[in-house]
Amino acid sequence: MIIHVEMHDRERYAREISNYFRLRKAVFHDRLGWNVVVQGDEERDVLDDLPCTYALSLDGTGAVNAGARLIPTTQTTLLDLAFDGLVPEGISFRAPTIWEVSRLCVDEANAGERLSAGLAMANLELALANFDYARRNGITHYLTVTERRGYELTRLFDMGVELLGHQTIEGCPVVCGLIAIDDRTLAAAERMRPLTLGRPPSGRGATSRGPARATPRSDRGTSEPTIRSPQE
Repeated sequence: MIIHVEMHDRERYAREISNYFRLRKAVFHDRLGWNVVVQGDEERDVLDDLPCTYALSLDGTGAVNAGARLIPTTQTTLLDLAFDGLVPEGISFRAPTIWEVSRLCVDEANAGERLSAGLAMANLELALANFDYARRNGITHYLTVTERRGYELTRLFDMGVELLGHQTIEGCPVVCGLIAIDDRTLAAAERMRPLTLGRPPSGRGATSRGPARATPRSDRGTSEPTIRSPQE
């Protein structure tokens, strides 16, 4: 089950949020060795005190087995605080319809079955739920900072992710990408949705290994940020 915990629901889901913070510590501090702020057995930063939404995947016992933090780019984001220089100068992405997805993590030992591409089922369910959340809330793009392997998975499933920048940070390849919540992305999501029900993906290209094509700028909506791709 996926829940989206907004600011007004934090007290109601305090246990689940605490479990998510503990999972973040286990992944980013303990496993990856990143220089992150740790408070006891939790990893949290100043952004967790600001308005944001937690997307949490719960297993059958109610334990958090995956999670991510969604932040509107009109306020301070993790990209501002921790990834200086990841996106080249001249690329602007601030808009009320563009949200950052950060602190995405998965409990590898408790994330359900794995797909043939190596993606945990909890991770796929979380991504699909976040696309649904975007449609309900007028979000047109997700800005994401993730490990390189996470970006490669989006290419595998033919989601149109525009690569904005990449670096190796503390020995870990990290990329920043922009995901348009458009017809192409939503069609790819619907092709993959049957997997969460134990069925094969529907339609052709559901597991395409070809590179994702950038969404043509002429097809994007009026809320599209001014972006200059590093490859141009």
